[in-house]
Amino acid sequence: PAGVRVFRGHTDSVVSVVFGEGDELASAGNFDGTVRFWSLESGEALRTLHTGAMVVLDIALSPGGARMASAGFDSAVKLWYVPTGTLEQRLLGSSPHTETVTAVAFGRNGTILASASYDRTVKMWHVESGKLLKTLKHAGGVKAVAFSADGRYLASADDAAVKVWDVRTGKRERLMRGHTFDVTALAFGAGSVLASASEDDTVRTWDVESGKELRVLKGHLGMVTAVAFSPDGSAIASGGYDRTVRLWDTDTGSHFHTLLGHSDDVLSLAFSADGALLASGSGDRTLR
Repeated sequence: PAGVRVFRGHTDSVVSVVFGEGDELASAGNFDGTVRFWSLESGEALRTLHTGAMVVLDIALSPGGARMASAGFDSAVKLWYVPTGTLEQRLLGSSPHTETVTAVAFGRNGTILASASYDRTVKMWHVESGKLLKTLKHAGGVKAVAFSADGRYLASADDAAVKVWDVRTGKRERLMRGHTFDVTALAFGAGSVLASASEDDTVRTWDVESGKELRVLKGHLGMVTAVAFSPDGSAIASGGYDRTVRLWDTDTGSHFHTLLGHSDDVLSLAFSADGALLASGSGDRTLR
């Protein structure tokens, strides 16, 4: 379709996608263990980074795009220097993760990194020193983690409820219930608005200051596995097992567009910094 570019090269599901600086897009392939950097202009792969993990589950870029964190089956949180593709450090600290690391997220200014794991913890790390700052304990394996734009809050999910933590103290501030099956993905929008995607086929939005549920976004015909806010917070993109990407108005919760084209589950979503582009990664091994 017009206005759509398809990026091919991964040999397995594209489980994470992020926009880098300038003309670059980065994506992680599940069982191929690679991160690929693409030119938005040409659609060509610029370089491939082999993470050393059999499976990569998530990547995150620091503000400015110089550093990348990767998470995977090897229970390691790895920090890479993007311009050269070199491994800077493995974050072990005094108490490293003991099981698969499922998700990673940088804080507002890139000095803190959060990692979620099936070992029932979220860990917060000081990026420069590699020091472990805090361990946030959960009842089950943690699948998703996200920082608020102002860096005050960290959201996480290990079941159907969303937990919100004070980053400075490590204290849990909110426990937000509404989903009927496990939460799969989290994203913060403008201010205190948080979106959660779930295996219950919905996306829900929340005000983390009050803990109040704002909207329930219904329309997907299967579990929802990815969610992202436009940079100005006015729109939400969601994707899932029905192979669609759906766009919603944040304020009203109304659905206003559906993007078709993937031939398998939509697993990852990201908006460009100017909000002009939306990228989606899929089980069909492509990026759009």
